[in-house]
Amino acid sequence: MENKNIIVILIAIIVVLAVVAGALFLQSANAKEPTKLQITSDKSQYEGGELSIKLTDLNKTSLSKEKVNVTITNNKGKVVVNKTVKTNSKGNAKLDLDLKKGKYVVNVTYGGNDNYTGDVDSQNLTIKDKPTTNTLSSTTNEYPLYNSDLGYYKPTGIGQDEMGVVELASGRYVVVAGDGYYEYGGQDSQGNIVTGSFLGHGGSRIS
Repeated sequence: MENKNIIVILIAIIVVLAVVAGALFLQSANAKEPTKLQITSDKSQYEGGELSIKLTDLNKTSLSKEKVNVTITNNKGKVVVNKTVKTNSKGNAKLDLDLKKGKYVVNVTYGGNDNYTGDVDSQNLTIKDKPTTNTLSSTTNEYPLYNSDLGYYKPTGIGQDEMGVVELASGRYVVVAGDGYYEYGGQDSQGNIVTGSFLGHGGSRIS
């Protein structure tokens, strides 16, 4: 009789453990992976600029074909933009900004899906008057090169083709390398370029 009681107790324990294990398994199976939503465009732009957004998981894997809501309010708290954009194959999304000179608050929201949690980001945005023709001409003369990531820039002569330093029109120095852009940290005692933090590898404006 005593042995039967022991067997019954053991069976009950096994059943409880199985139920707990099953619940933990279901919870793990249904767990969503966190995401990172980031506004990558400059917080100070001229009229006619654009908003750039990047969506990844925490491993920096790009999330494509995902919808991101963009709302922009002016300095009076009025919503002047309320649109939805979709990320491309690199997790990037862009929105043309039809905003007048002034200060704005940008809020971007990703609602998540069956596999990923949502995320949000915000930015205080300043829109400036478009530069005059004379100002633009002066900029292009001093900084004759241009691409969508760096804007107007000029080479400094530091480094070589595979890794060189350029000066942006904003006065910032950036290292252009084969795998992307880095902060310029000067040169070591042997004249080698010292790179700082990674700024990106294309698709977002660096200024």
